[in-house]
Amino acid sequence: MALRMMLLGLMAVAALSHAEPLPKAVADPQYHPRYEHDYQPYPGYHKPSYKPDYPESYPKPAYPPYSAYKPSYGSSYKKDNYYCDPRTPPQCANSSSVYCLSDYEYPLEEIEYAIEYDPLILKKYAEVAIQSADNLVDGVTASDENKFDYSSYNGQPYDQSNWIGGEGYICPSDVLYARPVRAVNVEGEWRVIVQNVASYTQTQRVETCLVPGASCRTLAPCYRSSCVQKYVYHRMLSFDPCNSQRGLFIDIYKLPSACSCRIPPKSH
Repeated sequence: MALRMMLLGLMAVAALSHAEPLPKAVADPQYHPRYEHDYQPYPGYHKPSYKPDYPESYPKPAYPPYSAYKPSYGSSYKKDNYYCDPRTPPQCANSSSVYCLSDYEYPLEEIEYAIEYDPLILKKYAEVAIQSADNLVDGVTASDENKFDYSSYNGQPYDQSNWIGGEGYICPSDVLYARPVRAVNVEGEWRVIVQNVASYTQTQRVETCLVPGASCRTLAPCYRSSCVQKYVYHRMLSFDPCNSQRGLFIDIYKLPSACSCRIPPKSH
């Protein structure tokens, strides 16, 4: 019996001497591999054949970094601080303008860039592209409105021109279905309007008194009437070329909307 036990012990020692060494992660519990190839799994371990749900590497974004983007406007505007002064009227405006309908300095490429990489653009944007008196003025068609002629009107209550003339508004006005490219917001700062860029337009009905404060047409002087300008606040998708990181945003603008006749209270 003792001889048998001795033989079994010798066989066990021989088997251990020929066994493969344990991996570092098993032999030393404190071992942490720095790289994936340092880790050696248990002998006989087979790597699973299925693919993980997550990608092994993520592709780089397709768009270029904004720092590599070159603005289309000239550096001279930056130099004299004219272009980036929001309270200074742009070249397209005169001293009394509150909006521009054309602008050779319009930052087209910058806005195209902002539109392309703005995931919320469709939530910010809304437009009714086709507007006219047909859908905005009761009882007047677009054809009628285009025929209104105020060429003889000068706003003088005792002048003959106040009594002549055909169909039209009692306070002569200039009606324009405009798409402004720049405008002054309610804070008195000029902003660029997203307009005619990548099929995006923003149309506003703008009605301006021809002779503000003048006597209303066809009314007798005893009424002491006057034509007053009315305004409406509009929300439009905007861009600040002096702060491009702000992207596209909604700003509020005050634009002429109607020219109405006012009769003052009777004096006693």
